[in-house]
Amino acid sequence: MNLLEAPWIPIRTDDGRGPFSLITYRELLCEPGTWRVSLPRDDLELACIQLLVCMTQVLFQPADDDVLDERLDEPLSEATFAAGIARYQDWFDLDHPTQPFMQTRGVASKEATPIQKLLIGLPAGNNHCFFNETGEVAALSAPIAAIALFHQASNCPSFGGGFKGSLRGEAPITTLVDGPSLREQVWRNVLTLERTRAELFWTRDLTDERPTWIDPIKAGQTIYPHQIGLIRGLFWQPAHVELIPAAESGPCDLLGIEAGPRYTGFRKEKFNFTLDGNWPHPHGALNIRVKKGERETKFASFTTDAPAWTRLTELVVSKKADDSGGNRPALAIGQAKALDIHPLHLLVGGYHNKKASVLERRHELIELGEGWDDESGRLEDLVNIGLAAKKALRGKLYFAVQGHKDKGLPGIGAAIHETGERLFYARTEARILATFSNSATFSEWQQHLDAYAAALSTECESIFNDLTDPYAMKPELIPIIAWARRSLTADLRKLTEGK
Repeated sequence: MNLLEAPWIPIRTDDGRGPFSLITYRELLCEPGTWRVSLPRDDLELACIQLLVCMTQVLFQPADDDVLDERLDEPLSEATFAAGIARYQDWFDLDHPTQPFMQTRGVASKEATPIQKLLIGLPAGNNHCFFNETGEVAALSAPIAAIALFHQASNCPSFGGGFKGSLRGEAPITTLVDGPSLREQVWRNVLTLERTRAELFWTRDLTDERPTWIDPIKAGQTIYPHQIGLIRGLFWQPAHVELIPAAESGPCDLLGIEAGPRYTGFRKEKFNFTLDGNWPHPHGALNIRVKKGERETKFASFTTDAPAWTRLTELVVSKKADDSGGNRPALAIGQAKALDIHPLHLLVGGYHNKKASVLERRHELIELGEGWDDESGRLEDLVNIGLAAKKALRGKLYFAVQGHKDKGLPGIGAAIHETGERLFYARTEARILATFSNSATFSEWQQHLDAYAAALSTECESIFNDLTDPYAMKPELIPIIAWARRSLTADLRKLTEGK
Protein backbone atom coordinates (compact mmCIF):
# COMPACT_ATOMS: atom_id res chain seq x y z
CA MET A 1 0.00 0.00 0.00
CA ASN A 2 1.31 3.42 -0.99
CA LEU A 3 0.10 6.27 1.23
CA LEU A 4 0.26 8.70 -1.70
CA GLU A 5 -2.10 6.66 -3.88
CA ALA A 6 -4.19 4.08 -2.01
CA PRO A 7 -7.36 4.80 -0.01
CA TRP A 8 -6.10 4.55 3.59
CA ILE A 9 -7.39 7.58 5.51
CA PRO A 10 -10.30 6.42 7.76
CA ILE A 11 -13.03 9.06 7.78
CA ARG A 12 -16.70 9.74 8.30
CA THR A 13 -18.49 12.35 6.21
CA ASP A 14 -20.81 15.13 7.46
CA ASP A 15 -18.44 16.33 10.16
CA GLY A 16 -17.99 12.83 11.52
CA ARG A 17 -21.66 11.84 11.58
CA GLY A 18 -21.90 10.18 8.15
CA PRO A 19 -20.91 6.74 6.84
CA PHE A 20 -17.40 5.35 7.27
CA SER A 21 -15.00 5.04 4.35
CA LEU A 22 -11.34 5.14 3.39
CA ILE A 23 -10.22 8.04 1.20
CA THR A 24 -6.96 8.79 -0.60
CA TYR A 25 -4.50 11.51 0.26
CA ARG A 26 -5.36 13.17 -3.07
CA GLU A 27 -9.06 13.26 -2.19
CA LEU A 28 -8.28 14.84 1.16
CA LEU A 29 -6.23 17.69 -0.28
CA CYS A 30 -7.93 18.18 -3.65
CA GLU A 31 -11.64 17.72 -2.97
CA PRO A 32 -14.04 19.60 -0.69
CA GLY A 33 -15.52 17.59 2.14
CA THR A 34 -16.48 17.92 5.80
CA TRP A 35 -14.55 14.79 6.75
CA ARG A 36 -13.32 13.75 10.18
CA VAL A 37 -10.89 10.96 11.03
CA SER A 38 -12.81 8.02 12.48
CA LEU A 39 -11.14 5.16 14.37
CA PRO A 40 -12.08 3.10 17.42
CA ARG A 41 -9.26 4.71 19.43
CA ASP A 42 -8.72 8.42 20.03
CA ASP A 43 -4.93 8.04 20.22
CA LEU A 44 -4.82 6.53 16.74
CA GLU A 45 -7.12 9.28 15.43
CA LEU A 46 -4.69 11.95 16.65
CA ALA A 47 -1.77 9.97 15.23
CA CYS A 48 -3.50 9.79 11.84
CA ILE A 49 -3.98 13.56 11.79
CA GLN A 50 -0.36 14.08 12.83
CA LEU A 51 0.87 11.73 10.10
CA LEU A 52 -1.13 13.68 7.51
CA VAL A 53 0.30 16.94 8.88
CA CYS A 54 3.85 15.60 8.55
CA MET A 55 3.24 14.38 5.00
CA THR A 56 1.75 17.72 3.97
CA GLN A 57 4.52 19.66 5.72
CA VAL A 58 7.10 17.80 3.66
CA LEU A 59 5.29 17.62 0.32
CA PHE A 60 3.43 20.94 0.19
CA GLN A 61 5.10 23.37 2.60
CA PRO A 62 3.62 26.86 2.00
CA ALA A 63 6.11 29.67 1.56
CA ASP A 64 4.30 32.21 3.74
CA ASP A 65 0.98 33.09 5.40
CA ASP A 66 -0.60 34.25 2.14
CA VAL A 67 -0.06 30.85 0.55
CA LEU A 68 -1.24 29.10 3.72
CA ASP A 69 -4.43 31.19 3.74
CA GLU A 70 -5.10 30.15 0.14
CA ARG A 71 -4.71 26.48 1.00
CA LEU A 72 -6.99 26.82 4.00
CA ASP A 73 -9.64 28.42 1.79
CA GLU A 74 -9.44 26.18 -1.29
CA PRO A 75 -8.42 22.57 -2.05
CA LEU A 76 -5.25 21.97 -4.03
CA SER A 77 -5.45 21.64 -7.79
CA GLU A 78 -4.79 18.22 -9.29
CA ALA A 79 -1.71 19.59 -11.04
CA THR A 80 -0.25 21.00 -7.81
CA PHE A 81 -0.86 17.70 -6.03
CA ALA A 82 0.76 15.66 -8.80
CA ALA A 83 3.82 17.92 -8.83
CA GLY A 84 4.09 17.77 -5.03
CA ILE A 85 4.20 13.99 -4.75
CA ALA A 86 6.25 13.29 -7.90
CA ARG A 87 9.67 12.72 -6.31
CA TYR A 88 8.35 10.96 -3.20
CA GLN A 89 6.51 8.02 -4.74
CA ASP A 90 8.83 5.39 -3.23
CA TRP A 91 8.99 6.97 0.23
CA PHE A 92 5.52 6.05 1.45
CA ASP A 93 5.14 2.49 0.21
CA LEU A 94 4.42 0.17 3.13
CA ASP A 95 5.54 -2.90 1.15
CA HIS A 96 8.46 -1.51 -0.83
CA PRO A 97 11.00 -4.31 -1.53
CA THR A 98 14.01 -2.38 -0.17
CA GLN A 99 12.80 0.74 1.69
CA PRO A 100 9.33 0.17 3.16
CA PHE A 101 7.68 3.09 4.99
CA MET A 102 9.01 3.48 8.58
CA GLN A 103 10.66 0.03 8.42
CA THR A 104 13.99 -1.75 7.89
CA ARG A 105 14.24 -4.68 5.51
CA GLY A 106 15.92 -7.83 6.80
CA VAL A 107 15.44 -7.33 10.53
CA ALA A 108 17.17 -10.12 12.45
CA SER A 109 14.78 -11.54 15.03
CA LYS A 110 14.49 -15.05 16.47
CA GLU A 111 10.73 -14.74 16.85
CA ALA A 112 7.91 -12.54 15.62
CA THR A 113 6.15 -10.04 17.89
CA PRO A 114 2.32 -10.19 17.69
CA ILE A 115 0.93 -7.23 15.75
CA GLN A 116 -1.19 -6.22 18.73
CA LYS A 117 1.93 -4.95 20.50
CA LEU A 118 2.32 -2.31 17.80
CA LEU A 119 -0.79 -0.68 19.27
CA ILE A 120 0.36 1.28 22.32
CA GLY A 121 -0.84 -0.02 25.67
CA LEU A 122 1.43 -3.05 25.65
CA PRO A 123 -1.37 -5.60 25.20
CA ALA A 124 0.73 -8.55 26.27
CA GLY A 125 1.86 -9.99 29.58
CA ASN A 126 0.10 -8.41 32.56
CA ASN A 127 -0.66 -4.98 31.15
CA HIS A 128 -3.92 -4.83 29.18
CA CYS A 129 -4.73 -1.14 29.53
CA PHE A 130 -6.78 -0.79 26.36
CA PHE A 131 -7.69 -4.34 25.46
CA ASN A 132 -10.03 -6.99 26.81
CA GLU A 133 -7.98 -10.00 25.75
CA THR A 134 -4.30 -10.53 24.96
CA GLY A 135 -5.04 -11.79 21.45
CA GLU A 136 -7.90 -9.44 20.68
CA VAL A 137 -6.10 -8.00 17.62
CA ALA A 138 -4.48 -10.74 15.54
CA ALA A 139 -4.30 -8.93 12.18
CA LEU A 140 -4.10 -5.27 11.21
CA SER A 141 -4.86 -3.83 7.80
CA ALA A 142 -2.29 -1.71 5.98
CA PRO A 143 -3.95 1.65 6.85
CA ILE A 144 -3.85 0.94 10.58
CA ALA A 145 -0.38 -0.60 10.40
CA ALA A 146 0.99 2.57 8.74
CA ILE A 147 -0.60 4.81 11.37
CA ALA A 148 0.58 2.57 14.22
CA LEU A 149 4.17 2.47 12.89
CA PHE A 150 4.30 6.25 12.75
CA HIS A 151 2.64 6.59 16.17
CA GLN A 152 4.97 4.12 17.87
CA ALA A 153 8.02 5.90 16.51
CA SER A 154 6.81 9.45 17.18
CA ASN A 155 4.67 9.50 20.33
CA CYS A 156 5.10 6.33 22.38
CA PRO A 157 7.45 4.74 24.88
CA SER A 158 10.09 2.55 23.30
CA PHE A 159 9.70 -1.20 23.00
CA GLY A 160 11.71 -1.59 26.21
CA GLY A 161 15.32 -1.98 27.28
CA GLY A 162 17.82 -1.60 24.47
CA PHE A 163 15.35 0.21 22.17
CA LYS A 164 15.42 3.94 21.55
CA GLY A 165 12.34 6.13 21.95
CA SER A 166 11.02 9.09 20.00
CA LEU A 167 12.86 12.36 19.37
CA ARG A 168 10.72 13.94 22.11
CA GLY A 169 11.48 11.34 24.75
CA GLU A 170 9.18 8.79 26.35
CA ALA A 171 5.44 9.43 25.76
CA PRO A 172 5.47 13.19 24.96
CA ILE A 173 2.35 15.35 24.83
CA THR A 174 1.28 16.15 21.26
CA THR A 175 -0.50 19.45 20.71
CA LEU A 176 -2.23 20.26 17.42
CA VAL A 177 -4.66 22.98 16.36
CA ASP A 178 -8.14 21.73 15.50
CA GLY A 179 -10.18 22.86 12.50
CA PRO A 180 -13.72 22.56 11.14
CA SER A 181 -12.77 19.71 8.78
CA LEU A 182 -9.94 17.23 8.37
CA ARG A 183 -8.42 19.18 5.48
CA GLU A 184 -8.33 22.36 7.59
CA GLN A 185 -7.05 20.44 10.61
CA VAL A 186 -4.09 19.39 8.52
CA TRP A 187 -3.33 22.80 7.01
CA ARG A 188 -3.64 24.64 10.34
CA ASN A 189 -0.72 22.59 11.61
CA VAL A 190 1.48 22.86 8.53
CA LEU A 191 4.13 25.51 9.19
CA THR A 192 5.20 28.01 6.58
CA LEU A 193 8.73 27.99 5.23
CA GLU A 194 9.32 31.31 6.99
CA ARG A 195 8.46 29.76 10.37
CA THR A 196 10.47 26.60 9.97
CA ARG A 197 13.50 28.72 9.17
CA ALA A 198 12.87 31.10 12.07
CA GLU A 199 11.80 28.55 14.71
CA LEU A 200 13.64 25.38 13.71
CA PHE A 201 16.67 27.20 12.27
CA TRP A 202 16.61 24.83 9.32
CA THR A 203 17.51 26.48 6.03
CA ARG A 204 18.47 23.57 3.79
CA ASP A 205 16.43 22.67 0.76
CA LEU A 206 14.17 19.72 1.56
CA THR A 207 15.36 18.00 -1.61
CA ASP A 208 18.67 17.35 0.20
CA GLU A 209 16.99 15.25 2.90
CA ARG A 210 16.08 11.59 3.26
CA PRO A 211 14.06 9.87 6.03
CA THR A 212 15.68 7.20 8.18
CA TRP A 213 14.27 4.23 6.26
CA ILE A 214 15.97 5.49 3.09
CA ASP A 215 19.13 6.93 4.65
CA PRO A 216 19.49 4.75 7.78
CA ILE A 217 20.97 5.84 11.09
CA LYS A 218 24.38 4.22 11.52
CA ALA A 219 24.85 1.89 14.47
CA GLY A 220 26.81 3.55 17.27
CA GLN A 221 26.46 6.98 15.66
CA THR A 222 26.31 10.14 17.81
CA ILE A 223 23.72 12.52 16.36
CA TYR A 224 23.32 16.21 17.14
CA PRO A 225 20.03 18.11 16.65
CA HIS A 226 21.44 20.40 13.96
CA GLN A 227 22.11 17.32 11.82
CA ILE A 228 18.43 16.33 11.79
CA GLY A 229 16.46 18.15 9.11
CA LEU A 230 12.73 18.72 8.87
CA ILE A 231 11.90 15.55 6.92
CA ARG A 232 14.15 13.36 9.00
CA GLY A 233 12.84 14.78 12.27
CA LEU A 234 9.14 14.58 11.45
CA PHE A 235 9.47 10.96 10.30
CA TRP A 236 12.14 9.84 12.76
CA GLN A 237 12.19 6.06 13.20
CA PRO A 238 14.48 5.13 16.12
CA ALA A 239 13.88 1.36 15.92
CA HIS A 240 14.49 -1.44 13.45
CA VAL A 241 11.09 -3.00 12.74
CA GLU A 242 9.64 -4.97 9.83
CA LEU A 243 6.01 -5.91 9.31
CA ILE A 244 5.09 -9.56 8.68
CA PRO A 245 2.35 -9.99 6.03
CA ALA A 246 -0.61 -12.25 6.76
CA ALA A 247 -0.86 -15.48 4.79
CA GLU A 248 -4.50 -14.84 3.91
CA SER A 249 -6.70 -11.86 3.17
CA GLY A 250 -9.52 -10.90 5.48
CA PRO A 251 -10.93 -8.14 7.66
CA CYS A 252 -8.85 -5.85 9.86
CA ASP A 253 -9.42 -6.69 13.53
CA LEU A 254 -9.55 -2.97 14.39
CA LEU A 255 -11.61 -1.62 11.48
CA GLY A 256 -13.80 -4.69 11.08
CA ILE A 257 -13.61 -4.53 7.27
CA GLU A 258 -11.24 -5.63 4.53
CA ALA A 259 -8.85 -2.80 3.80
CA GLY A 260 -6.05 -4.16 1.64
CA PRO A 261 -3.02 -6.14 2.85
CA ARG A 262 -2.96 -7.42 6.43
CA TYR A 263 -0.15 -8.00 8.91
CA THR A 264 -0.07 -10.47 11.77
CA GLY A 265 3.14 -9.43 13.46
CA PHE A 266 6.46 -7.66 13.14
CA ARG A 267 10.13 -8.28 13.71
CA LYS A 268 12.21 -5.96 15.84
CA GLU A 269 15.85 -5.84 16.82
CA LYS A 270 17.84 -3.74 19.25
CA PHE A 271 19.71 -0.91 17.63
CA ASN A 272 21.91 1.57 19.44
CA PHE A 273 22.90 5.16 18.72
CA THR A 274 23.26 8.36 20.76
CA LEU A 275 21.18 11.53 20.40
CA ASP A 276 23.02 14.44 22.01
CA GLY A 277 20.45 17.19 22.66
CA ASN A 278 16.83 17.90 21.76
CA TRP A 279 15.60 18.38 18.22
CA PRO A 280 12.98 21.20 18.38
CA HIS A 281 10.04 19.09 17.21
CA PRO A 282 7.14 21.37 16.20
CA HIS A 283 4.30 19.20 17.60
CA GLY A 284 5.06 19.44 21.30
CA ALA A 285 5.82 21.94 24.05
CA LEU A 286 9.52 22.30 24.80
CA ASN A 287 10.28 23.26 28.40
CA ILE A 288 13.51 24.79 29.64
CA ARG A 289 14.21 24.39 33.35
CA VAL A 290 17.23 25.64 35.27
CA LYS A 291 18.58 23.30 37.94
CA LYS A 292 21.67 24.23 39.92
CA GLY A 293 22.62 26.72 37.25
CA GLU A 294 22.35 24.17 34.44
CA ARG A 295 19.70 24.34 31.73
CA GLU A 296 17.61 21.24 31.16
CA THR A 297 15.52 21.05 28.00
CA LYS A 298 12.69 18.55 27.86
CA PHE A 299 9.41 18.02 26.03
CA ALA A 300 6.25 18.12 28.11
CA SER A 301 4.71 14.79 29.06
CA PHE A 302 1.99 13.56 31.41
CA THR A 303 3.76 12.55 34.63
CA THR A 304 0.66 12.47 36.87
CA ASP A 305 -3.05 11.79 36.47
CA ALA A 306 -3.88 15.52 36.65
CA PRO A 307 -6.05 16.72 33.71
CA ALA A 308 -4.54 18.49 30.72
CA TRP A 309 -5.79 21.96 31.74
CA THR A 310 -3.21 21.97 34.54
CA ARG A 311 -0.49 22.00 31.86
CA LEU A 312 -1.96 24.74 29.65
CA THR A 313 0.57 27.36 30.67
CA GLU A 314 3.45 25.33 29.28
CA LEU A 315 1.41 23.98 26.35
CA VAL A 316 0.11 27.35 25.14
CA VAL A 317 1.99 30.27 26.73
CA SER A 318 5.33 31.18 25.20
CA LYS A 319 7.97 32.36 27.65
CA LYS A 320 11.40 33.42 26.52
CA ALA A 321 14.08 31.49 28.35
CA ASP A 322 15.83 33.35 31.19
CA ASP A 323 17.60 32.38 34.40
CA SER A 324 14.42 30.73 35.70
CA GLY A 325 13.62 28.81 32.51
CA GLY A 326 11.12 29.17 29.68
CA ASN A 327 8.49 27.52 27.47
CA ARG A 328 8.11 27.04 23.73
CA PRO A 329 4.64 25.72 22.82
CA ALA A 330 3.94 23.62 19.73
CA LEU A 331 4.73 25.89 16.79
CA ALA A 332 1.25 25.70 15.25
CA ILE A 333 -0.10 27.57 18.28
CA GLY A 334 2.07 30.60 17.56
CA GLN A 335 1.07 30.34 13.91
CA ALA A 336 -2.62 30.25 14.92
CA LYS A 337 -2.06 33.48 16.84
CA ALA A 338 -0.51 35.11 13.77
CA LEU A 339 -3.39 33.87 11.60
CA ASP A 340 -5.89 35.30 14.14
CA ILE A 341 -7.64 31.97 14.76
CA HIS A 342 -10.28 32.60 17.43
CA PRO A 343 -11.53 30.74 19.31
CA LEU A 344 -8.67 28.26 19.43
CA HIS A 345 -9.45 24.56 19.63
CA LEU A 346 -6.55 22.38 20.74
CA LEU A 347 -6.10 18.66 20.23
CA VAL A 348 -4.02 17.46 23.18
CA GLY A 349 -2.89 13.85 23.47
CA GLY A 350 -0.38 11.64 25.20
CA TYR A 351 0.10 8.89 27.74
CA HIS A 352 0.75 8.78 31.45
CA ASN A 353 3.43 6.13 31.55
CA LYS A 354 5.92 4.50 33.86
CA LYS A 355 8.90 3.71 31.66
CA ALA A 356 7.60 1.32 28.99
CA SER A 357 4.30 0.67 30.79
CA VAL A 358 1.35 2.87 29.87
CA LEU A 359 -0.84 3.68 32.88
CA GLU A 360 -3.37 5.95 31.23
CA ARG A 361 -4.38 7.27 27.81
CA ARG A 362 -4.97 11.02 27.71
CA HIS A 363 -6.58 12.67 24.67
CA GLU A 364 -8.64 15.83 25.02
CA LEU A 365 -10.13 18.72 23.07
CA ILE A 366 -9.68 22.08 24.80
CA GLU A 367 -11.27 25.30 23.57
CA LEU A 368 -9.79 28.71 24.35
CA GLY A 369 -12.09 31.69 23.82
CA GLU A 370 -11.24 34.88 21.97
CA GLY A 371 -8.65 36.75 23.98
CA TRP A 372 -6.69 33.62 24.93
CA ASP A 373 -3.55 35.14 23.46
CA ASP A 374 -3.71 38.60 25.07
CA GLU A 375 -0.45 40.02 26.32
CA SER A 376 -1.49 40.34 29.98
CA GLY A 377 -1.17 36.64 30.79
CA ARG A 378 -4.80 36.06 31.70
CA LEU A 379 -4.90 32.44 30.60
CA GLU A 380 -1.90 31.75 32.81
CA ASP A 381 -3.66 33.50 35.71
CA LEU A 382 -6.70 31.22 35.30
CA VAL A 383 -4.55 28.10 35.33
CA ASN A 384 -2.60 29.31 38.37
CA ILE A 385 -5.80 30.06 40.32
CA GLY A 386 -7.08 26.56 39.62
CA LEU A 387 -3.79 25.04 40.75
CA ALA A 388 -3.68 27.23 43.86
CA ALA A 389 -7.20 26.15 44.84
CA LYS A 390 -6.25 22.49 44.47
CA LYS A 391 -3.06 23.03 46.47
CA ALA A 392 -4.94 24.74 49.30
CA LEU A 393 -7.52 21.95 49.49
CA ARG A 394 -4.98 19.14 49.41
CA GLY A 395 -2.70 20.90 51.88
CA LYS A 396 -5.38 21.49 54.52
CA LEU A 397 -6.77 18.00 54.15
CA TYR A 398 -3.25 16.67 54.64
CA PHE A 399 -2.92 18.82 57.77
CA ALA A 400 -6.12 17.25 59.11
CA VAL A 401 -4.81 13.80 58.23
CA GLN A 402 -1.47 14.29 59.99
CA GLY A 403 -2.69 16.18 63.05
CA HIS A 404 -0.49 18.50 65.12
CA LYS A 405 1.86 16.64 67.43
CA ASP A 406 3.19 19.76 69.16
CA LYS A 407 -0.34 20.74 70.16
CA GLY A 408 -1.29 17.20 71.02
CA LEU A 409 -3.97 17.04 68.33
CA PRO A 410 -4.43 13.64 66.67
CA GLY A 411 -4.99 13.42 62.93
CA ILE A 412 -7.55 11.56 60.87
CA GLY A 413 -4.98 9.10 59.58
CA ALA A 414 -6.75 8.05 56.37
CA ALA A 415 -5.33 9.51 53.12
CA ILE A 416 -8.35 11.72 52.37
CA HIS A 417 -6.06 14.39 50.89
CA GLU A 418 -5.47 12.14 47.87
CA THR A 419 -9.20 11.55 47.50
CA GLY A 420 -9.72 15.32 47.81
CA GLU A 421 -7.37 16.04 44.92
CA ARG A 422 -9.16 13.55 42.67
CA LEU A 423 -12.55 14.99 43.64
CA PHE A 424 -11.31 18.52 42.95
CA TYR A 425 -10.35 17.63 39.39
CA ALA A 426 -13.58 15.71 38.79
CA ARG A 427 -15.91 18.38 40.20
CA THR A 428 -14.22 21.49 38.83
CA GLU A 429 -12.99 20.46 35.36
CA ALA A 430 -16.22 21.33 33.55
CA ARG A 431 -16.33 24.78 35.18
CA ILE A 432 -12.65 25.44 34.47
CA LEU A 433 -12.86 24.42 30.81
CA ALA A 434 -16.06 26.44 30.35
CA THR A 435 -14.24 29.49 31.73
CA PHE A 436 -11.33 28.98 29.33
CA SER A 437 -13.67 28.64 26.33
CA ASN A 438 -15.86 31.66 27.13
CA SER A 439 -14.67 34.72 25.21
CA ALA A 440 -16.40 36.92 27.80
CA THR A 441 -13.88 35.64 30.35
CA PHE A 442 -11.19 37.67 28.63
CA SER A 443 -13.28 40.64 27.49
CA GLU A 444 -15.04 41.12 30.86
CA TRP A 445 -12.08 40.00 32.88
CA GLN A 446 -12.62 41.10 36.47
CA GLN A 447 -16.24 40.01 36.64
CA HIS A 448 -15.53 36.54 35.30
CA LEU A 449 -12.31 36.18 37.26
CA ASP A 450 -14.14 36.85 40.53
CA ALA A 451 -16.91 34.38 39.67
CA TYR A 452 -14.35 31.75 38.68
CA ALA A 453 -12.34 32.06 41.88
CA ALA A 454 -15.49 32.07 44.01
CA ALA A 455 -16.83 28.92 42.31
CA LEU A 456 -13.56 27.05 42.88
CA SER A 457 -13.47 28.18 46.51
CA THR A 458 -17.02 26.99 47.12
CA GLU A 459 -16.20 23.60 45.61
CA CYS A 460 -13.08 23.25 47.73
CA GLU A 461 -15.04 23.94 50.91
CA SER A 462 -17.70 21.46 49.85
CA ILE A 463 -15.13 18.72 49.18
CA PHE A 464 -13.41 19.43 52.49
CA ASN A 465 -16.69 19.11 54.38
CA ASP A 466 -17.72 15.97 52.51
CA LEU A 467 -14.46 14.23 53.40
CA THR A 468 -14.04 15.40 57.01
CA ASP A 469 -17.63 15.37 58.31
CA PRO A 470 -17.68 11.59 58.89
CA TYR A 471 -14.60 11.92 61.12
CA ALA A 472 -16.06 14.84 63.09
CA MET A 473 -18.21 12.29 64.92
CA LYS A 474 -15.10 11.51 66.95
CA PRO A 475 -14.67 14.30 69.53
CA GLU A 476 -10.88 13.99 69.58
CA LEU A 477 -10.73 14.86 65.83
CA ILE A 478 -12.95 17.95 65.97
CA PRO A 479 -10.12 20.39 66.89
CA ILE A 480 -7.80 19.44 64.02
CA ILE A 481 -10.69 19.46 61.53
CA ALA A 482 -11.82 22.89 62.72
CA TRP A 483 -8.27 24.24 62.52
CA ALA A 484 -7.79 22.89 59.00
CA ARG A 485 -11.16 24.29 57.90
CA ARG A 486 -10.33 27.79 59.20
CA SER A 487 -6.95 27.66 57.51
CA LEU A 488 -8.53 26.56 54.23
CA THR A 489 -11.05 29.41 54.41
CA ALA A 490 -8.19 31.89 54.92
CA ASP A 491 -6.26 30.57 51.93
CA LEU A 492 -9.32 30.59 49.71
CA ARG A 493 -10.15 34.14 50.75
CA LYS A 494 -6.72 35.22 49.50
CA LEU A 495 -7.53 33.44 46.25
CA THR A 496 -10.82 35.30 45.73
CA GLU A 497 -9.23 38.60 46.73
CA GLY A 498 -6.49 38.10 44.18
CA LYS A 499 -3.66 38.02 46.70
